Amino acid sequence: NWMDRLQANHSGKADAFARLFLVPGMNHCSGGPATDQFDMLAPLVAWVEQGKAPDSVTAKARGAGANVVNTELPASWSANRTRPLCVYPKVARYNGTGDVESASSFSCK
Repeated sequence: NWMDRLQANHSGKADAFARLFLVPGMNHCSGGPATDQFDMLAPLVAWVEQGKAPDSVTAKARGAGANVVNTELPASWSANRTRPLCVYPKVARYNGTGDVESASSFSCK
């Protein structure tokens, strides 16, 4: 709702200065059945310093072997699961082929 209002108040051009990335399944700040490990600082720095606005960020699951394991991950998930986090309103969609545990098998649509 906030991003939709921001876009409306800026004639649909708010993405020039603001981006929203939702993390499906993540609780308020971390955890939940989600790929909740990601670096938002590097894309932000690239946007500010090089003008490269991020359209997606790759997130990882904190499975077995992680420094801090997310105990809320489903047992069926690979410990190495990755997903693209897409700029709102886009969401990650499976391409129909490839490893379902790999972000490279998904596109933001």
